[in-house]
Amino acid sequence: MNFTKSILLTVTYSVVFLAPAMAVADDPDSATFQADKDRQIANVLEKVQIAQKNLSCVQAAQDHAALKVCEETFKQDYDVSETKVKAQTTDKKAPKGTKNKEKQ
Repeated sequence: MNFTKSILLTVTYSVVFLAPAMAVADDPDSATFQADKDRQIANVLEKVQIAQKNLSCVQAAQDHAALKVCEETFKQDYDVSETKVKAQTTDKKAPKGTKNKEKQ
C-alpha cells in the first residue's frame, strides 16, 4: 500500500510543481491561452489515467513478481507520457523563437 501511495504522491507533486511553470503564457492572446490550457489539462488527465492504471495493477498483484511488472509498466507508460509533453513543449517553443527573430 505504501508503494501505491508513493507513486500517487509522486505524480501529484510532479503535476503540482510542473503545472505552474508550464502554464505560464507568454502570449496574452486568449486563443493561445486556451490551447495551452487544453494541452495542460490533457497532459494531467493522461498522468492521472496512468496512475489509476498502476493503482489497479498494484491492488491486483498477488506477489512481488506482479508488483515488479506493475512498476515496469508504470515507468514505461510514464516515460511515454513525459516524451509527449517534451515534444509538445519543443513544438510550442519553435514558433516563439521565430516571432522574436521577426521583431528584431
